Amino acid sequence: MASDYAYHLSDVILGGQDGLVNVLGLSIGVMGATADPKLVIVSGLAAMFAESISMGAVAYTSSKAALDYEKKAALAASMSRPETERILLRLRGIGAEKLRYLRARLLAPHEPSNGSPLSKGAKVWLATMAGSLVPLWPYFFFEVHAAVALSVLSAALVLFSTGALKARWTVGSWTRSGFEMVLVGSLAALAGYAIGLLLRAPA
Repeated sequence: MASDYAYHLSDVILGGQDGLVNVLGLSIGVMGATADPKLVIVSGLAAMFAESISMGAVAYTSSKAALDYEKKAALAASMSRPETERILLRLRGIGAEKLRYLRARLLAPHEPSNGSPLSKGAKVWLATMAGSLVPLWPYFFFEVHAAVALSVLSAALVLFSTGALKARWTVGSWTRSGFEMVLVGSLAALAGYAIGLLLRAPA
């Protein structure tokens, strides 16, 4: 179902975009300050591991807190699963898609539509790791100027594709959504580069 894809996509975007934009801004900032590709790789890897672990942990704890809240709300309303199923049975005439949505929401305490907290944390962690590698990989294989260009190009392509895919599985124009993602990443990169220039190490 499209709604299932959207739930997974939100986790991928949360982690992937954070990791990509964070490391892109950091790498360009470091290049602006020192022009040392080895330092970019070391700082980028450090940021990748620290950020991915942090994002995965936050996703787990926030998802668990939200699930506990939903369970508490369900208990307060005294809505058992059989009662919920009987209510849904009477609403069969509203359409299959609306019924699926209501079922996911009403049964959220029993069947979390966004997956378990552990699953969400793992997805965000892996997505952050993958996103962080996008702007970092060129520095392993190319000289400085080519690496910077490939880093920015790779980040822009991934951001645009992610935005377009988001629109495909949700709502809105795929081109507008894609360029919106690229704009966010570009602003972060420019901010990182500007800070790097201000903190440029003396020659």
